[in-house]
Amino acid sequence: MIMKTLSNILLVFMLSILCHGHVSAQDDSLNKQIWRSIGGQDKWDSLQYLAFSAKGNSVSEELSNEDRKFLFNRTTGECRFDGYSGSDQVTYLFNFRTNGTDKLFIGGNVSTDNQDIKKAIKNQLYADLNLLLLPTLIEQKSIQFKNQEERFIGGQKLTVASITSSNPIFGSKLDGLVYIDQNTGEITRYEYTDKSEKISYDVSKYKEIGDGIRLPSLFNATSSDKKTCIFSSISSFVQVEQKKFKEL
Repeated sequence: MIMKTLSNILLVFMLSILCHGHVSAQDDSLNKQIWRSIGGQDKWDSLQYLAFSAKGNSVSEELSNEDRKFLFNRTTGECRFDGYSGSDQVTYLFNFRTNGTDKLFIGGNVSTDNQDIKKAIKNQLYADLNLLLLPTLIEQKSIQFKNQEERFIGGQKLTVASITSSNPIFGSKLDGLVYIDQNTGEITRYEYTDKSEKISYDVSKYKEIGDGIRLPSLFNATSSDKKTCIFSSISSFVQVEQKKFKEL
């Protein structure tokens, strides 16, 4: 009787190890598929400067719902914002990785106040990056990315995977689902909950941004048009003049 019980325990233990190994292999394969869909992790890791223009999904009334532009250095965190607050043109030079010196220009003049605008710009950058860089977030150490199930939607065979983070990524923790096309590796849908509100995005229109790297440019919110975000231009650069981060 004791031997039979020990055998059963050993069998369950071995099956759990095999199942865990199978799931881990699936997750690793899914990661590689996503990286291939955007050009490869090596190319992404070598990218230094990224610039984009976006509209929609505004996080604050401090900023006008017009095209906004961000240029930033992925390594140092240096960043430049160009956009509008009301009818005033705004340029903000700051570092999103540190609390170093910054410069805010409103209507072409230096502004030493307006902390609300500075905070709104940083929050907008984080909101934009959480969408635009969604396929690359799997490289973050605090991210847990797990294969959940397969579904057929609109003639596409999709893998549904959970994506969660133990620490904030670009200002907030992640806890949602991504739907991945098994043929292309592209993320086609992203669902998460924000302050008890469920947000669903149809993700599409991957654009080549340079050196074979591709990123999604359209996040169409199914629940609210205000949440829809369109990245009209996305570009990568090897070099950028440093005055872009120092001067108007």
